[in-house]
Amino acid sequence: MQWVIQAYDALAFLSRLTPPRRAAGAAALTACVPFFPLAGLLLGLVFTLPPWLLLTSLAPAADATTLPLLTAAWCWLAAEIWATRGLHWDGLADLGDATGSGAHGQRFWDVLRDSRLGAFGALHLLLAYSGMWVLLAWQLGQGHWAALVLAPAWGRAAALWLAAMTPAREVQSLGGLARAGVTLRLAWSFACAGLALLCGLAATFALPFWRVPCAVLGQALLLARLSAVARREGGLSGDFLGAAILWSQLWFLLLTV
Repeated sequence: MQWVIQAYDALAFLSRLTPPRRAAGAAALTACVPFFPLAGLLLGLVFTLPPWLLLTSLAPAADATTLPLLTAAWCWLAAEIWATRGLHWDGLADLGDATGSGAHGQRFWDVLRDSRLGAFGALHLLLAYSGMWVLLAWQLGQGHWAALVLAPAWGRAAALWLAAMTPAREVQSLGGLARAGVTLRLAWSFACAGLALLCGLAATFALPFWRVPCAVLGQALLLARLSAVARREGGLSGDFLGAAILWSQLWFLLLTV
């Protein structure tokens, strides 16, 4: 039953839904990394419950109307931010400030670790939040409930892919602990599962099949870009993983609508 403990640790680290175990330390975090996508799937169910309850209570008045869909999408985002404590959004903003500043070397990391929000971080937050809000409403309008559940799992799988292809800057950092918990075999296993998932969704949602290779190519380019920046600045950190989760989540919602 060790996998149950590791899955619990993954959910405890990625959300506030379960309290962390007292005995859980750095080794436990590394061991639970392979269960990030499963934790993402459980989180997707939690995030999707509020919009489902809202639209169910409003039916049939909410059919094909914009405001209820936007409100339901906002509820999904509110649940996501509450449940995850805004963990990944913080990383996205920090990385946005650091890359937007044009700084390199130690200055890059000084900007990244500055708790204050800058203009570039705010722009990244605005783009990610507004894009996700619109796409969630679009998905809801299409009745694609599965996409809302699966998007968080896809985003957390993307964090594993990024960790597998990028060395960590510090071994004991979040990036280092995540990197230690991922193998190429594990990353390729999730990649194959992700490809099968995209094909299944394309068939289920009657999407054009070109969406599948486009989704794969775009995801690969996104991760390659994040990996290149991390390598240039000395290695991976937790902020890169947070940004990878949210941008990949956004890409998944866009290509499955």
